Amino acid sequence: MKRNIFLFILYFLILSAGLFGQEYDSQALRFLKISVENLMNGNYIKAIEYSTRVIKIDPDSAVTYVIRARAYFELGDMDKAIADSTQAIRRDRNNIGAYSIRGNAYGRKGDMDRAIADWKAILKINPDADEAKLNIEKAGLQRGF
Repeated sequence: MKRNIFLFILYFLILSAGLFGQEYDSQALRFLKISVENLMNGNYIKAIEYSTRVIKIDPDSAVTYVIRARAYFELGDMDKAIADSTQAIRRDRNNIGAYSIRGNAYGRKGDMDRAIADWKAILKINPDADEAKLNIEKAGLQRGF
């Protein structure tokens, strides 16, 4: 359920006129839409392929790195999910999706200190982010806090 909500919001943002100006490369936008559609349909390899095409056209697109990070995460490649999330954060310090994916990837790798740091970063951006609060609580329980 959370995955579907995340993807729906991401898709909505990409399609909204406010995310990309009128001059945004039409080929990049087309590839981005294809990437999101593949991500939503569970075709993660294709999502990665088309996200990579967008990054070649627009290497400053934080959203594209988040999409590709999510695809890597779903495929179980936590290192690449972390790398792409980090790239997204470098481009947009307030990108909650990037912190979420990276925090969850660190958690899957057992690096709870970094996971908690990312979930706390989410709370600095949005103090009402319940999923981040829950993740921190779960991590604390696992660590005996």
